[in-house]
Amino acid sequence: MIRISEASLVFLTISLGFATSASAQSKSTRDTSLSPATSSQNSKAANSATTVPADAESETDKREAKRDTEKRDADKRETDKRAGKIARDNAQRHYKAGVKYGRANLFRQALQSFEQAIAYDPEFADAYDGLGHANFDLGRYNEAVAAFEQEIKLNPQAVDAYTSLGQAYAKLKEEKQSSKSPISSVVTEPAGLLTSPTSEPNEASLENGNAEKDLTRLYKIGAGDVLDIRIPGNMTEDSTLFTVSSSGQVEHPILGHAVKVLGLTTEEISDLVGAELKRRSIAGGANPEVGVRDYNSHTILVSGLVKEPGTKILRREAIPLYVVLADAQPLPEASLVTVISHQTVKSRTIEIADAEQTSMLVRPGDVVSVQPALKQFFYIGGEVKSPGELPFRRGLSLTQAILSAGGLTPRGGKVQLTRGSAEGFLTLQEFKLKEINKGKVPDPLIEPGDRITVLP
Repeated sequence: MIRISEASLVFLTISLGFATSASAQSKSTRDTSLSPATSSQNSKAANSATTVPADAESETDKREAKRDTEKRDADKRETDKRAGKIARDNAQRHYKAGVKYGRANLFRQALQSFEQAIAYDPEFADAYDGLGHANFDLGRYNEAVAAFEQEIKLNPQAVDAYTSLGQAYAKLKEEKQSSKSPISSVVTEPAGLLTSPTSEPNEASLENGNAEKDLTRLYKIGAGDVLDIRIPGNMTEDSTLFTVSSSGQVEHPILGHAVKVLGLTTEEISDLVGAELKRRSIAGGANPEVGVRDYNSHTILVSGLVKEPGTKILRREAIPLYVVLADAQPLPEASLVTVISHQTVKSRTIEIADAEQTSMLVRPGDVVSVQPALKQFFYIGGEVKSPGELPFRRGLSLTQAILSAGGLTPRGGKVQLTRGSAEGFLTLQEFKLKEINKGKVPDPLIEPGDRITVLP
């Protein structure tokens, strides 16, 4: 009986073990079956807690994009600023090199330096000025005109550029005149009182013309000019600028004594100082670089009917009058210009519209006065309908003068023209109006003060 009880107890224990295992498995199955739902709910809760509205996210992106753009723009501006400064510094460096070459008369090297300066800074007005002068000194006058015009465009207040532009135009005009083929035949004009014979130029006049032409290319140093003298190998920080004294001398510390430079060109001064350096075994005997820093000695005075009157400074020994007029800008009512020569103390009055006469050269010390047109008259009498004093105008012919007096009376047919000479004597010439009207003789031009008498 004890054995049965033990067997029953063993069976009961095993049965309880199976039951416990089944219960555990059942619970595990329930937990497993519930976990997806629970996980889904937890996930939804988590998502609902961390999700940001779409509008807020868009605004944030926009702000970040704007900050990035502003930063890029700021970086670009800073880069452009640095690049611009580097370009300007390079332009200044090449410009200074060009000035140095120009003072040494190395015009081709100067030209290249100024072109490089402009390549770095296309709005560098001073570089265009240097480029214009370099082209001018090389005889490239078209290029000089273009450079000076660009300088004036960038800096309308550059007064010297107007003078330089006028000089370049003058050279172009000279080139055109010299390029014309020489005239081999003599052009004859009808002989008479109103025509004067022309003489062929002799050797003296040709030499004088060449001498005047040379004056437009030279500049001789005068009192008050400031020279820039650079001794080769001189590394001191002393100034290289020296003012010419009233006695025409400059004192350079290396030379130890005053050097007379009055009336010399910069090339001549370079040779003079170079010879002294060679004599004293300084700088290896090389000639110094000599240039004019400030032009002060060569002046003229412009007055009258101009927009820009006052003292004008010349950078040559002489310049054409039309260059002076272009710089001074005559007013609309201006018609005549009087030039009082400093050398001869004589005056000459010409018409502004006369291109040939305004080609005359103006020299330092001259006085230029721009004036309105003078009232001039001629006098007509005899067989005309309205005799008397009538106003004169340039280009008035004899027949036009008669018409301005109302025309001929029925008896008019022959004309006497009386004119005063420079010595005060009267000269007389007769014309038949029928011959003039038929084209057999020329219709002569009259001059101010002429006396016209129409006879039957």
